[in-house]
Amino acid sequence: MLSTARARVALAAALAVVALAGCRSAGKPHAPNPPAQPYSERSTAAGAVPRVTPRDYRGPIATYKRYVRRQLGILLGEVAALRAAIARDDLAGARAAWLRADGRYESIGAAYGAFGDLDAAINGRPAGLPGGTRSPNFTGLHRIELALWQQRSTRDATAPAADLARAVARLRAAVGTMQIDPLEYSLRAHEVLEDGIHLQLSGQASPWSGAALVALRAEVEGTNVVLRTLGPMLVRRDAGGALPQARRALRRLSAALNRLRRGDGSLPRWDRLGQRDRELVDGLTAGAAEQLAYVPELIDPRPPRPAQRSFGDEG
Repeated sequence: MLSTARARVALAAALAVVALAGCRSAGKPHAPNPPAQPYSERSTAAGAVPRVTPRDYRGPIATYKRYVRRQLGILLGEVAALRAAIARDDLAGARAAWLRADGRYESIGAAYGAFGDLDAAINGRPAGLPGGTRSPNFTGLHRIELALWQQRSTRDATAPAADLARAVARLRAAVGTMQIDPLEYSLRAHEVLEDGIHLQLSGQASPWSGAALVALRAEVEGTNVVLRTLGPMLVRRDAGGALPQARRALRRLSAALNRLRRGDGSLPRWDRLGQRDRELVDGLTAGAAEQLAYVPELIDPRPPRPAQRSFGDEG
């Protein structure tokens, strides 16, 4: 969210006021403070750089929608492989196919808000549903996860897997007409990883499979895709180097995840990871999310806010 960077700006401003007050202790006259300048009118790059408007997002969002459609096409194949493993009662094969499908869906998290009810059908969780895991509205990937890991049953996964295939096909067909809000898209550049911290690394999202690391790796990939689409808008306005710092933080996190890979290329369960490795992943994920929080400030598409009077200015 935008609040992280704004809190830092506010703190810096407060410290500056204290410092100035100390300098004026000799009682020298000074000019009154000018009206506070809204953030939206401050230049973050040298020279005259036009403010970002929703129109500027048309190209990046169109590119991202094409990416989403491609990923959903691959997901359809992965769900077909999942259903085939379930049909032949291959529990290990079904689990491996599920992990691939779940990671694929996590890689398109920047568009979740545009998916509507189909997101719940594909990626819904039992929290808040009447009856919890027994609710007929608990469907999709996590209903299948429950069957394959908690119940160790391919039979119980058969119907949910068929429903999942239909939901993914419907979503892929709707991608061309779905609307992604520019502000939401810019915010998702860092909120995807924030969700990873709150849902994946807390164990809430995939409690039966322990697949937090698989999902986190996919979220890093998806975040990099978003940054690439926004890159041309960002570099013109990034005098402070927020984008390179964010990319370095993502590379450090990716490198840490790669070091955790086992001989067959798979990642271990999050709940079986040693404390040192958990703390490392936690810290690197939080650090990357913090760096990414500065990115939306550079390309906020909302209209400028009116100037605010300084505190105590009766003007």
